Amino acid sequence: MSEPTSAPPPVEPPLLGTAPPTLVSAAVTDVGLREDNQDSMLADDALGLYVVADGVGGHQAGDVASATAVTVIRDIVTHWRAGEGPREHPSALVQRAVESACASIHRRATTDPAVAGMSTTVTMVLIDDDKAVMGHAGDSRLYLLREGTLEQISTDHTLAAELYRGGVITREHVDRHPHSHVLTRNCGSQASTMVETLQIEVRPGDLLLLCSDGLNRALQPPEHVVDVLETATDLPAALLHLVERAKAEGSRDNITAVACRREGGDPSLPRPTVDALRQVPLFGALSMADLTHVATEMVPRGYAAGETVLELGQSNGALHVVVEGRLRWALPSGHFAFLERGGGIGTTTLVAARRCPAQLTAEDPTRVMVLDAEIFRALTRRRPRLGTILLTTLSDELSDWIDPDTDRGVARPPHGLLVEY
Repeated sequence: MSEPTSAPPPVEPPLLGTAPPTLVSAAVTDVGLREDNQDSMLADDALGLYVVADGVGGHQAGDVASATAVTVIRDIVTHWRAGEGPREHPSALVQRAVESACASIHRRATTDPAVAGMSTTVTMVLIDDDKAVMGHAGDSRLYLLREGTLEQISTDHTLAAELYRGGVITREHVDRHPHSHVLTRNCGSQASTMVETLQIEVRPGDLLLLCSDGLNRALQPPEHVVDVLETATDLPAALLHLVERAKAEGSRDNITAVACRREGGDPSLPRPTVDALRQVPLFGALSMADLTHVATEMVPRGYAAGETVLELGQSNGALHVVVEGRLRWALPSGHFAFLERGGGIGTTTLVAARRCPAQLTAEDPTRVMVLDAEIFRALTRRRPRLGTILLTTLSDELSDWIDPDTDRGVARPPHGLLVEY
């Protein structure tokens, strides 16, 4: 008899994207006052993929560029959903998809004289489970409608917007600046582009709106848009209403809009990360878009019950925010307190690392988001407007610790036992 052979090791399954949640979408496009439509769009609930591309170049085949971008992105995501190709996190996939679209457009633009000089903006969203990943280059936009508030999530990659973010001009001057439509990023004019990626949590009831810049005039004031979209039982009709409003407001460009709403689930269930961050005083004045950018820079860490987060006397240069669970803050004196969801500790260590004056331990299984001081400083340099808000809030909080009569630190900060050491 032959010796029995051991079973071969199991083959690890490919990393497939999680099936998207129940999604309802609509997409509309209108030539506007132009002779032809150079916008392209995609809304595919099965793939969880939504794209708007605004071709640049007029007679230089902007429509070819935008259509190419949509096709390349759709094919890459289709293969990923099927388990083909590289094993990738959705964020890496989105970046690769936009970069591949850029390379394809540039390659054709440099080899076919009929489409020389073509390029396009790209704004895409890939929804995977309860996360949405944005890939973005140009001045098409992504908005999030949540609980009656519409906020722009993407960044306009125009010269005027860059001047605003750098503090050179005010927000009011951006739209009427002579360089308000001069793109600083696109897909196709170069072989590669800087892709802005961002991951956000998507809760039941959230609506994501992608649009070309032809719709911008219809999105002011935001509360009027909320009225149209939040009560809409017919999403395509709601988008057509916005398109007609944009035309009535004087838009002269092609107008394209793609909307996706997450259905089902219990909308009262809290979404951990951004909602928890909003409770931290340092982040209280930030918009949803800014909070999302901060969350992207933070590192998630999980701790089992009884596990130490920070040792007494340990040097720490990071802000810790509880997203789920509970931490115990125990002083050598025997006094203790608890940090629960939305509780933060270590704000002042973003200025300078300090020794932890207490033992910080997970009381329950706990998830924490950590913002390192070096990352915080890099963020404030990279995004000056956001940095100004954060640093102003931080200085205001620190000033609460100063006795106005003696100009010295108070013996017991106003926050009580849980000092932001």
